[in-house]
Amino acid sequence: MTLKRSELTSFSRPPCICTYFSGLMTRGALVQNYPCGVNKAFRTSRQLCLFLTILFDSKNDVICGGSNISRREFDVVLAMEEQGFSSPADLDDFPIGVSLPIREALYSCRSAPPENWPPRAYSLIGREDLRHSHGPLSQALRPASSPLTRYRCSNLDNMRKGNELEKNERSKSREATLDGNKDCDGLTLLESFASMLFPHDTRVRDASLMVRSSKPVFLRVDRPPEVSDHEYEKLKQANLLLLCNRSLALSVGRGMMTVGTLHSSLAERLPIPEICLAGRVPPTNTIVALDTTSAPAEMTIWPEFHNGVASGLRIGVENDESQESAQITRTWILYNKPSASNSQSAPQNRSTQKNKSGNTQHAHGGFLMALGLRGHLSKLAITDIFDYLTTGSVTTIVGVLLGMAANKRSTCDPATSKMLCLHVPSLLPLTFSQMETSSVIQSAAIAGIGILYQGSSHRLMTEFLLTEIGKRPTNDLSTQDRESYKLSCGLALGMVNLRKGGSTNAGLADLRIEERLHGYIVGGKEDEMQMRKEANERASSTGLNGDAEYCSRIAEYSLNTDITAPAATLALGLMYMKTGDKNIASRMDIPDTNFLLDYVRPDLLLLRVVARSLILWDDVLANDEWIEAQLPSVVKENYNLLGQSVGTNFASLTGIAPMQVDVNRSGAMDLDERKTARGADLETGHLNRETADRNVDKQAIRQIHAHLVAGACFSLGLRYAGTGNEKAARTLAKRIQVFQSMRDGNDPIMVARKPEKLLVEMCLSCAVISLALVMAGTGDIDALRLFRELRWKHNSDTRFGGHMAFGAAIGLLFLGGGSCTIGREPEDIAALLMAFFPRYPIITSDNQYHLQALRHFYVLAVKRREIEVIDVDSREPIYIPIEVNFVDNEHPSLSLTAPCLVRNVGTVSQIKVSSERYFPLTKIIQAEKNSTSLNTFGRNFTVFVKKKSGFLSYVQDPHSIRSLLAQTGTSKISALELIKSFTEDSRLLAFAQYFCNTRQQSHMHDLVLHKATLAEMCTDILYECLVNEKPEAVAIYLSMMQSVASIKKHAALRQTWDIWMILSYYTSEHAQMCDAEKRLVSLSFLDSVRESIDRHFSAAGVEWTDVLQYSMKGTCYGQLKNPHLSVKLIHAFCVWFGIKPPFSDGGAQVLIDESARSP
Repeated sequence: MTLKRSELTSFSRPPCICTYFSGLMTRGALVQNYPCGVNKAFRTSRQLCLFLTILFDSKNDVICGGSNISRREFDVVLAMEEQGFSSPADLDDFPIGVSLPIREALYSCRSAPPENWPPRAYSLIGREDLRHSHGPLSQALRPASSPLTRYRCSNLDNMRKGNELEKNERSKSREATLDGNKDCDGLTLLESFASMLFPHDTRVRDASLMVRSSKPVFLRVDRPPEVSDHEYEKLKQANLLLLCNRSLALSVGRGMMTVGTLHSSLAERLPIPEICLAGRVPPTNTIVALDTTSAPAEMTIWPEFHNGVASGLRIGVENDESQESAQITRTWILYNKPSASNSQSAPQNRSTQKNKSGNTQHAHGGFLMALGLRGHLSKLAITDIFDYLTTGSVTTIVGVLLGMAANKRSTCDPATSKMLCLHVPSLLPLTFSQMETSSVIQSAAIAGIGILYQGSSHRLMTEFLLTEIGKRPTNDLSTQDRESYKLSCGLALGMVNLRKGGSTNAGLADLRIEERLHGYIVGGKEDEMQMRKEANERASSTGLNGDAEYCSRIAEYSLNTDITAPAATLALGLMYMKTGDKNIASRMDIPDTNFLLDYVRPDLLLLRVVARSLILWDDVLANDEWIEAQLPSVVKENYNLLGQSVGTNFASLTGIAPMQVDVNRSGAMDLDERKTARGADLETGHLNRETADRNVDKQAIRQIHAHLVAGACFSLGLRYAGTGNEKAARTLAKRIQVFQSMRDGNDPIMVARKPEKLLVEMCLSCAVISLALVMAGTGDIDALRLFRELRWKHNSDTRFGGHMAFGAAIGLLFLGGGSCTIGREPEDIAALLMAFFPRYPIITSDNQYHLQALRHFYVLAVKRREIEVIDVDSREPIYIPIEVNFVDNEHPSLSLTAPCLVRNVGTVSQIKVSSERYFPLTKIIQAEKNSTSLNTFGRNFTVFVKKKSGFLSYVQDPHSIRSLLAQTGTSKISALELIKSFTEDSRLLAFAQYFCNTRQQSHMHDLVLHKATLAEMCTDILYECLVNEKPEAVAIYLSMMQSVASIKKHAALRQTWDIWMILSYYTSEHAQMCDAEKRLVSLSFLDSVRESIDRHFSAAGVEWTDVLQYSMKGTCYGQLKNPHLSVKLIHAFCVWFGIKPPFSDGGAQVLIDESARSP
């Protein structure tokens, strides 16, 4: 069978793809399409034809984005992405003459690409920063350690050595951590991660030392000569007990500093540091252990619980982008469960091991609560929860109840609700009410109900909580920690109906919530229905012996506002938060006469100021005038009169004792005497000096003034939490200094105005926490100095709660190592009010007025707002100036230096990188869909940038005087020494080492084009590529130099086509539209290449007769006039001068005429 030629192909001659490409570059769409579809196996040819056809299509000359880039460059990038190209290195297999136009298109799109491209398209143009900024944060791109040490290295070798050294140190540190010997508290690792946020001083290290409780304290006790050894040991133990009292209170602050900072794999148990109750005595640094034989057994129960919470809070939140949160499983949680004490131990060690096992159990209870606060506790099975609730200690049960409630926040989960209600006797049937449930567990369950039903206005829970606030004790068990239980009921009621007061709460109108809460605040007639209900419950309930139950400790026949007022006041404030309802706010006005002030306990006035500020949220101002406005005129006048009688002759006294009154006395006069003496002043409310000195209860005025100022400070702290407002900070600092002078000073006037020491400490703690709330996460150095000065005092007058407040203030100041701040949404403010209730415990086991476990609910208000900028090449955080814009211009744009903390002054909309050293980038921040979700802690404010080649980082060159442009020509250093600080690209470093070095160029003379030496030419090329941010052009230059050398030496036909197409492209109409300064190859180099090849062919001795004969017949064997010439040379000569080759296919209509000759 004979096949006809037409059955195989329709072309008379083989088509020339090089001729087609050359004609496409010069003529564009006028050239007929190349027949690349004849054979489906020619995939590369089809792709090249597609890309070049798009690139040289004059129909897509539309300019995009206000730049000098036409739409066809963008279309080429998208076409390459569709064809599977993901990197510029994919073009390395193509001939340089064909790939260079495509590389030019990629290079032109690099500066301002569109925002809606696929991720691989950004990689094609060398913008990996945009690819990662538009996608999730990969764990591979997370920094493994602090970069500051490596940034300070001046060369690549030292940098690599620094990396290896730091890696070894981190490995040793991790091994030591797992062994429990070092950095179990995470503070050492925190110093490393926070070094870039605070690079100019050691404030993070100082703060870490002030909240660390896992190391012996510094114990210095002066020994008078007359003191015996035994007495001296007793002095050391007494001082050590005071210092250890502070160490026991520091775990709350440590948890704030280290929240969310654990970025390592959780393959082992979470280390929980032991609280060190020992001292280090100078100068020999002898360790002295605290003698705990005379200490109460419960001294370390709640401190160990706080210790466990602080350790657990280091874990990231559920669904966070960090790797460790994905590894929190049920198996790992149970793996952290402490084992029972070893019963086979020696008898003399059993007591110690029993205490240690008990402390571990309490710490594990705190660990479970921390898991719930971070959203991981729900991974436990119901059988695991049942095991914890039935066999665990009180702290374990409290941790599980509060942890599960926080984990299911605002969900009204039925299973969690049943678990919580089971631990509230008032919600159980009468036959079950005799179960003995600890008052601490009941308070925790009530608080958990408020968290679980937050914002739901649940009818049953609202009615129950409202009733519980005013309920009288029914048995002796209900009198324990009664104040804490009522407060939990009030906070829970406020959270269930958070901002649901007024018209939005129509479904609960029949409960008369506002009226009943007001009655709980001011007293009055009790609700008759409630009285009948309680009487029926008492009649139907029986004790353990079958008799009717009654309370033998407390007999109340009317509302006890001392118990109900704190809960009702805060509940009303939370219900009407930010509503501006002046009618409700007026119900909590401060009495403006001395007579009315006698009927309100001074500390309740503090809560009235706070609740009123929550309602009138927008009226709170950050100045002294607003604080003074919270004081009634009668209080201000009487307070100003205090101390005025102190004569100038007492001004020099420094040892005057503080004025105290007997705490058992109600005042200077009894109630009847006050009423009689003040009756004439009821109409005006003003007293002259003589009347005031004679009739006013001075100690009551001191207490009222201190509480009102503390309440105003706390209101300012809540109002401006996380904002870093300087006016609010200055106002609060001024008030703190006043309280400090009351506590420590001996000024006669201040002593005359000073209330009791315990009250001063409580007010001082409240003001300190308020300042810390305002400056949360900022690490403000002035606030840190003030806190350090306040915490230094550790005498018997400073109680456990004071130390807890000062430690918490330091922790808030460095919240999350400086990467987090406090939210300002209603649910955040409610969590802060629950955590920082201004009544701190006196001793470690004190839960009378406030449940200690609630101190950790601040975590629900923590927001991560750190902007971290990472270099995609080095994968390390960097310093860089940025601009932060906010939604709807609610706050002016901020110019910051990343890494930094964005204070909570508005919702971030976009982050712009504004630096000449890095490619411009704008990251759009998506709005939060659910602000109450735990996931808001891990907002992705991470921005990836790409550094330009000719610049150093801001750590290496803070003043921009060491850039490549500034250094060139200033010294005689080699090119390798010059550029290795600017790049780690191995190809560029090899180019500088072998081509820019005169000692290694003896065999490279063929590459020289126009310079005296190859080293000079290569140095200029390298400098040009780095300065103009086109490092990939070095390979193009080198390839063109090799092509020229091959043409000269071997008359290489392919290299001739490459150079010809390159010159054809740069002389085409498309190339002329581009900026000459933004090309990969410079015009001067192209001129040198053209001139060098022209000289070569001119000196080759080619006769035009041979060229003409070759072009007509396609062969020259034996017929050349110059026998020294080869056919390859003749062919290359024809290609270079644009002569039609004999094998060109006419069917392709690819002809090169004289107009296209020698571009």
